[in-house]
Amino acid sequence: MATVIIGALTLAPAIQHFLLGKSPPLTRSKSKSAAMLALLFVAVVFPEYAYAMDYSTGTGLVRDFVSWLFVDAGPYVFMAILGICVLGVPKGWIPMKGAVIAVICSFVFFAVPSIVRYAASVASSQI
Repeated sequence: MATVIIGALTLAPAIQHFLLGKSPPLTRSKSKSAAMLALLFVAVVFPEYAYAMDYSTGTGLVRDFVSWLFVDAGPYVFMAILGICVLGVPKGWIPMKGAVIAVICSFVFFAVPSIVRYAASVASSQI
């Protein structure tokens, strides 16, 4: 429950700024509070990353996050981008050329690493 509350508080300024359109721009104090809430949100969602760390721990966490983003979550990110393009092109929010470029780039960067990792695991289990 706390994660939902903190997430809503974190996203509120961005939703107000980008979606409502007529709202005033984010002030410096609102930007600072939004950044603090975002850090708090990350600490709540990923509590294992909230401890003090040295350089090697930081690079390990970045490496793990990048591996998770491009391999484990890759197909889901690709599907999300594809879904946004499918909804945005007919409504005129996204030009067709931009959507094609976004789909091709997201396939190369998100789906291909997942396919290669899956093929490597299948091949290693067949040996």
